[in-house]
Amino acid sequence: MASHLFLSLLALIAGLASCQTNSMRETEYETATATLLWTGEIAADGCGFEVVIEGKKYLPENEEAIDASFKSQESTQVQLEFERLPDPIDRQCGMLPQPRVMDAIRVVSIAQP
Repeated sequence: MASHLFLSLLALIAGLASCQTNSMRETEYETATATLLWTGEIAADGCGFEVVIEGKKYLPENEEAIDASFKSQESTQVQLEFERLPDPIDRQCGMLPQPRVMDAIRVVSIAQP
C-alpha cells in the first residue's frame, strides 16, 4: 500500500514539474524599429513584403499579418514585434528564375512609430 502511495505521489510531482517546464518555454518576442519594403504582389511578378532589421533582410512567413495599407509605399519605417524562425523561406517570385532563400520571421504586431 505504501509503495502504491509513493508511486502515485511521484507521478503527481513529475506531472507538476512538466507543467512548469512548458510554461517556461513561452516564446519571447523581439521588438525593433525596422524598414518594411513592399516589392509588389507575388502574382504580378513582385516578391511581397521584406523586412529590414539592422541592415539584414527577412521574409515574413505570415504576410497576412501586415495590413494592406502598408502596400501604398515602397518603404515604410515601422515598429515591429516579431519572432525569428529557425528555417529560412525559399520563395520563387518576380522574374527571377531561381528561388530566393532568406531568413524568416513571424510578425506578431506592426505599427508606424
